[in-house]
Amino acid sequence: MGNIKKIFFRDIKALIKNPFAFLIAGGLCIIPALYAWFNIYSNWDPYGNTGNLQIAVATEDKGYVTEKGKKENVSDTVIETLKENESIGWVETPDAQSAIEGVESGKYYAAVIFAEDFTECMYRGFLNGMKRPEVTYYENEKKNAVATKITDTAVGTLENNINEQYISLVVSTLFDKQQEAVNRAGSEEVIENISARIQKVRDNIDDFAVTVKTLAKANDKLVSSLQGAGNDINSIGRTLKNAQTNISDIPDTDVMAENLSKKNSQLTTSLGNSLSDLRNAQQADKKSQKKKYYKQLSKDLQTSKNNVDDLINSLQVLNISTVNLSNGILLSQLENYSARLGDIIDRLDSNMDTEQSESALSLAEKELELQLENLQRSAQNTTAQSLAKLGSEIQAVADKASQMIESICGDIKIIDKIIDSGITTVDLTNKSFDAMAKQLDDVVVKLDEITESVDGISDAALTQKFLEFIQGNPDEYGAFFAEPVKVETEGVYPVENYGSGVAPFYTTLALWVGGVVLVSLIKVKAHTDGIKKAKPYQLFFGRYLLFLVLSLVQALIIVWGDIYLLHIQCLYPAKFLLVSLIASITFSLLIYSFTLSFGDVGKAAIVVIMVLQIAGSSGTYPIEILPEFYQNIYIFFPFPYAINAMREAICGMYESDFTLCVIRLMLFAAAALVLGLIIRIPFSDINHFVEKRMEDTEMM
Repeated sequence: MGNIKKIFFRDIKALIKNPFAFLIAGGLCIIPALYAWFNIYSNWDPYGNTGNLQIAVATEDKGYVTEKGKKENVSDTVIETLKENESIGWVETPDAQSAIEGVESGKYYAAVIFAEDFTECMYRGFLNGMKRPEVTYYENEKKNAVATKITDTAVGTLENNINEQYISLVVSTLFDKQQEAVNRAGSEEVIENISARIQKVRDNIDDFAVTVKTLAKANDKLVSSLQGAGNDINSIGRTLKNAQTNISDIPDTDVMAENLSKKNSQLTTSLGNSLSDLRNAQQADKKSQKKKYYKQLSKDLQTSKNNVDDLINSLQVLNISTVNLSNGILLSQLENYSARLGDIIDRLDSNMDTEQSESALSLAEKELELQLENLQRSAQNTTAQSLAKLGSEIQAVADKASQMIESICGDIKIIDKIIDSGITTVDLTNKSFDAMAKQLDDVVVKLDEITESVDGISDAALTQKFLEFIQGNPDEYGAFFAEPVKVETEGVYPVENYGSGVAPFYTTLALWVGGVVLVSLIKVKAHTDGIKKAKPYQLFFGRYLLFLVLSLVQALIIVWGDIYLLHIQCLYPAKFLLVSLIASITFSLLIYSFTLSFGDVGKAAIVVIMVLQIAGSSGTYPIEILPEFYQNIYIFFPFPYAINAMREAICGMYESDFTLCVIRLMLFAAAALVLGLIIRIPFSDINHFVEKRMEDTEMM
C-alpha cells in the first residue's frame, strides 16, 4: 500500500510543480465536458424549428359548382389551413411549375400539387367510377436525409386531413340525398295508405257478395257498388305505381355499405395500433418493463374492443338478422371479434398478475401476436367483404319490395277485370248471381293475400330501420364516419425536450472520450525510480489513481454542466451524479487496463470498442431497429447499462432497474481489474516486443 501512495503522490507533485503539465491536465478534464455539452445543446429541440423547413404548395384545382349553384374549391380551403400551421413552413407558389422547380433547385424540401379536378372528385368522384381526388407530392431526398422524414410526416398528416374531409363530405352528401328520397317516398305513410285502400276494397267486395246472395233483385245497387269498387281498385293501382317510382328513387345502398366499410378500416387501424403495442412489449428486456407495456396494450385493446362493439351496434340498427341477410354472418363475425378481444385482454391481465418464465412469456406473446394478426386480417378481408355484400343485399330488399308492388298491381288488374266481368254478368242475367258470388269470394281471398303482402312490407324490420337510419342528420353521420375512433395519448415518463432525451448517450460517450484522451497524453506505466521492490499490482494501482482522480473530475464537470448550465430535465440529480461517477470509474479502468496490457494495440482496441458502442448501444436509435449484429453484441458492452441508468435518473425510476443497471456496469470494472492484474502478465513480453519494433521504425 505504501508503494501505491508513493507513486500517486509523486505523480501529483509532478503535475503541481510543472504549470504547463497542470494546465494540460485541466484541459483534459474540460474537453470531454465540452464534447457532451455541445452535442446535447445542438440536439436540444431539433423538432421545434421544423417551421423553417419550407414545403411548396400549389393548386391547379378548377373548383366545382354544386347542384345548388354554389362554387366550391376545397384545395383553397386546405391551403389556407396549412398556412396557419406553423410546424412546417408551407409556401404557396403561383403555379405548379414554380413549386417543382423549387424542389429541383433545393429551395424547397418538398412540394404538394393539387390536381385540377380535386374539388370535383371530392364531391362527385365517389359516384363517378370511384375516382379519387389526387394530390402529387415531390420531395428532394438529396438535400437532407432527416428532413425528408420530417416532411413525409407532414404530408402524411395532410393526407389524413384530406381523407377525413373527403369521407365527411361524401357521407353527408349521400345521407342528405337519401333523406330527400325518403321524404318524397312518404315511406311508411304510403304503405299504410295502400293497405287501408285494399282493406276498404276487400270490405266492399265482401258486402257485395252478401248482397248478391241475399238480394237477387238489387241489380242496380249491385252494379253501382261494383263500379265504385272498380274505381277504388284503379286508384290503388295508381298509388302503388307512385310508391314503386319513389322506391326506385332511393340511391344505391351500396354507397351506404361502402361507408360502413370505411368505418371497418378504422377498426383495422386500431388493431394495428394494438399490434404495435404488443411488439413494443416483446422487445422490452425485463418483465417489469413488459408489465408497463402490457398496461398500455390492455388499454389500447379495450379501445379496439369498443370500436368492434360500436360497429356491432351500428349494424344492429339495421336489424340484419330479421331478413336473414348473409344468415347473420356479419354480426357473428363482429361478435366473435369482440369476444376474442375480450379474451386477449383477460390473458394480458393474467400475464401482468402472474410471474412466468421468459420462454413461457415469449410463447404467450407470440400467441397473442398471432391472434391479433389473424383478427386484423379477418377485419381487412372477411368483414370487409361482408360489408361490401351488405349493400347489394339491402338493395335486393328494395328490389323485392318493388317486385311485390308490381305483383300487387298485376293482381289489381285481375280484380278489375273480375269486377267488369261481374257487372256484365249482372246486366245480362240475374241467373248468374251464384257464379258472381263465387267470383267475389275469390276476390276477397285475393285481396287478403294482397293485404298480407303489403303488411309484410310494412312490418319488415330491416326496411323500417333502414328508413330510420337514412333519415338521420347527414352532417353528424359525415363527422362520425370521417373519424369514428378517438385516440387519447398519455405520456409515460415524459421528457421535456429532445436534448434531455439524448443527454444520457452524450454524457456516457463524453466519459469514454475523456478516458481515451487521458491514455493518449498521459503514460500508463509508472516509473520504478525510488520505489523498492515494487510489485506489478502496486505499479498498476499507483499510476491508475491519477487516472481515477482526473476521470472523476471529468465526470463532475460534465454532470454540473448538464444540470446547471444546460438545465436538462433530471428528476434525481444525486443518482445521475452517482451513475456518472461509477461509469467514469468503469470506463477509465477498462481503458487504462487495455492500454497497459496491450500498449498501442490496446489503444486501437478501445477506439474500436467506442465506435461499436456509438453505433449499437441504443443511445439514439432503438436497438430493435438496428442490424442483427448490434442486437446480438450490445449487451456485452458497458454503454447500454450506463445510458439506461442515467435515463432512470433523468426521466423517472421503475422498480429496481436503476440498481440492476449500476450492478451490471460495475461488472465491467471487475473485468477490467482481472484484465489489468492477471491476464496482462502473460502478454507483457509480447507487448514489450511490439513496442520495440514500433520504436525501431523511428516513426511510432
